[in-house]
Amino acid sequence: AQPPSSLVIDKESEVYKMLQEKQELNEPPKQSTSFLVLQEILESEEKGDPNKPSGFRSVKAPVTKVAASIGNAQKLPMCDKCGTGIVGVFVKLRDHHRHPECYVCTDCGTNLKQKGHFFVEDQIYCEKHARERVTPPEGYEVVTVFPK
Repeated sequence: AQPPSSLVIDKESEVYKMLQEKQELNEPPKQSTSFLVLQEILESEEKGDPNKPSGFRSVKAPVTKVAASIGNAQKLPMCDKCGTGIVGVFVKLRDHHRHPECYVCTDCGTNLKQKGHFFVEDQIYCEKHARERVTPPEGYEVVTVFPK
């Protein structure tokens, strides 16, 4: 702590010039908007102003609406099984779309990812349950045909 008389001030310094300009303009220091809002809340609490919000409020996390964020430019495919919109990876089965986790046998619920599927009356089944649902005409056998 030196006495004020022994301080040396470089009046040609850029910092000194900037500080002098600020004093001459008589501008209040700039504050961020969030700081100003906080200051207003604190001052209103001190004054007991009922029209101003208090410092503590209950807020909910924002809910992202996927369809709204994408807009009308791109329509989301709808899952044939659960009926919700599909964002990201999906399985396309003829004119049907499914989430990977909804790509399951209608009867047993087994995931068909590595097994493949069979359509019987517009429902998908694993091979075992597809065979059970198909009854061939008399004299014929059910034969599984895999696409090329």
